[in-house]
Amino acid sequence: MNTNNPSSQKNVSVTTYLLVSIVSLVAAAGIGYYYLHYMKQGGSEKMDDRVFYLVLVLFGMAASALIFGIMNSYASLKGIQANVTYKLTGPVVGVVLTVLGGFMIPKVPSDQMLTVMVFDQDKRPVKRGNVTLSFPHYQREAAINEMGMVVFPEIPYDQLRNDIIINVGSDGYIPITKDTLLANFDPVKLTLEQAKIIRIAGTVKDAADRPIRDVDITVDGTPYATKTTNEGSFQIPLPDYHFGDRITVVTSHPLYEDKEKNFNIQSGEIDKIEFVLNPLPITNSKYKRK
Repeated sequence: MNTNNPSSQKNVSVTTYLLVSIVSLVAAAGIGYYYLHYMKQGGSEKMDDRVFYLVLVLFGMAASALIFGIMNSYASLKGIQANVTYKLTGPVVGVVLTVLGGFMIPKVPSDQMLTVMVFDQDKRPVKRGNVTLSFPHYQREAAINEMGMVVFPEIPYDQLRNDIIINVGSDGYIPITKDTLLANFDPVKLTLEQAKIIRIAGTVKDAADRPIRDVDITVDGTPYATKTTNEGSFQIPLPDYHFGDRITVVTSHPLYEDKEKNFNIQSGEIDKIEFVLNPLPITNSKYKRK
């Protein structure tokens, strides 16, 4: 009796195929859970393509083994020969899943848009000034718009997770510098504090455009005052004033009429204030002649 007949070789048991199916099912479920609950949560940070592809390959292998085990165990239970068709099904499915998944890898855009939003202490948009972004290898600067925002387009994606320095300067506010990690491209919100001192400045001239010296310039109702220089210019620092406050600037000189001007403080410096004074008649002069 010929004992070397290939048909007498012992087939793999049904238990083995079922065990392969169960292990593969657990592995596929675990990989799927990891992807949905960990990698998806980091979607804003754009998962690395290589990590995504590795997870895809592992899932394809687990799914292939699951199908392979189920089909072969079914064939063994039914007494059907587990021919080439069954045995190739699992690997083919794995290859198909892996190849198709390669086309589904998230395509990271070449550049992104970063928005910087600037507010004052009252949460109102700051509508003037400039913002500078300093990256490790280059720098970008733009002006703040009327909505209190600066939009920087075309930020290379490879700058993600890099340290950047944001400098914000605006008239009437204390400049700030923020050194931060660019973890994502969500809007960056910054708050500026108003400068402690508002400055007013200007000139005093006569009708012939000649400067008038020694004119008393006073902020009405306050102790803040000064005199014009030989060039007719003046400057007064005003501490403890805020945007929106209203002030009245008054001139006084013995030989010229008094004038006043009202201003709403809208910036940290009110300059180019111009007074044109008319001389008083000699009989109305404020000088008392001896």
